[in-house]
Amino acid sequence: MHQLTKDPERLMSKGAPARADHAQPTTGPDLSKYLDFCSELLSLISKIAALMVQQFNDSVVLDAVTEIEELTTGLSGKIWQKITILERAAR
Repeated sequence: MHQLTKDPERLMSKGAPARADHAQPTTGPDLSKYLDFCSELLSLISKIAALMVQQFNDSVVLDAVTEIEELTTGLSGKIWQKITILERAAR
């Protein structure tokens, strides 16, 4: 729910808030940087999950890691869609 305010459409609308709130990026480059950091964090989470399989080669752990990797890949894809929207709007 906290990510709803991190939508590129909000920044591109004419009614975008002008006040600077430290919890919300208010410019396209700030939002792009924030989304890039989120994508990097998801990548780290996925890699940590993959390392768990090396330690605990068990079917339950393997299923959990597979779910984590699918979830992080899906979320990262959505994040990159937002970054693409921001890049197109900046042109």
